[in-house]
Amino acid sequence: MKKTLISLAVLAASTGAFAQSSVTLYGTADAGVGKLAGGKVRMQANTFVNTSDSFLGFRGTEDLGGGLKAGFQFEQGINLRDGSTDDKSTNLTNSSWQRQANLWLGGNWGTFRLGRAYTPSYNALAAWELTGGANNSIAINTFGPVGGEAERRNRSQISYKTPNFGGFAAELGYVFKSDNGGNAKVDLGLSYINGPLRAGVSYNKTKSLKANYALGAQYQFGMFALAAGYHNSANGIYFDDTTGAQIPGAVSRGRGFSLGGKVNFGAASILVDVARETKVDYAVNGVKYKGEKRTNGLVEGRYAFSKRTFVYANYVRFDKGNNYGIGMRHNF
Repeated sequence: MKKTLISLAVLAASTGAFAQSSVTLYGTADAGVGKLAGGKVRMQANTFVNTSDSFLGFRGTEDLGGGLKAGFQFEQGINLRDGSTDDKSTNLTNSSWQRQANLWLGGNWGTFRLGRAYTPSYNALAAWELTGGANNSIAINTFGPVGGEAERRNRSQISYKTPNFGGFAAELGYVFKSDNGGNAKVDLGLSYINGPLRAGVSYNKTKSLKANYALGAQYQFGMFALAAGYHNSANGIYFDDTTGAQIPGAVSRGRGFSLGGKVNFGAASILVDVARETKVDYAVNGVKYKGEKRTNGLVEGRYAFSKRTFVYANYVRFDKGNNYGIGMRHNF
């Protein structure tokens, strides 16, 4: 009898302890068959003819009472070609636990986050960009995820995001110089999502480097959606316009716009997006050279079997190269 009462007491205590907290397993599996420029037809995973990298994630939330919550988010990349999870993977987008690894505290005053996470500037871009910031986004592949040296995520990032004010939200991120090779970084994203209109302004600046920025909007009407943006991308590497080889020590800067449209036919959709460079230059040892301006494009078709699973086919024209693929994606 005593053992039964003790067991019930432990169970009740455990239930109370976990009643206000939860941990969720989630992720994405994306793979297909296709061809990258200069390569052969093969299985494609975590490349820019896929819509996403594959990954496994865990996120947890605890209700602290009074509208205050705490949580965490961890994401592990997975390459479906070989099952690898580290930077020894043979894919284009190397994956590791560094996809996301952060801790946060939030309430009706906003959210404060510590650790590796998506940058505010990328979040603001993905808010309006036609693919939602996907791997095959022609705007991101042309101008970077807001900058030539920028990535989708910052490590050692401290960020604050405001509550939603009628669709408007602001997010500010900061990386200390000791966490970023001796150069502090500021990252800012402003977004507006309300009804048919989605818009965003992105900005980031690393000390001693030029600033990067982008702004754009998407408008949906009926079965159609149109999106347009302007991009300024600095601090990138540069490849020779003739040979395609990387020029040692070259630092590039590009400006231009993206313009596209999407049509939904029930479970199916067709997307066409174009990115045009209007100014390109690069510098080597302080000497500036003009670069070749290029037009890149994406054509993508999708068919959704459900809200979480769809098949796709796409063609990506990038830096004079032809890339294409067909695949399937499942979100869980």
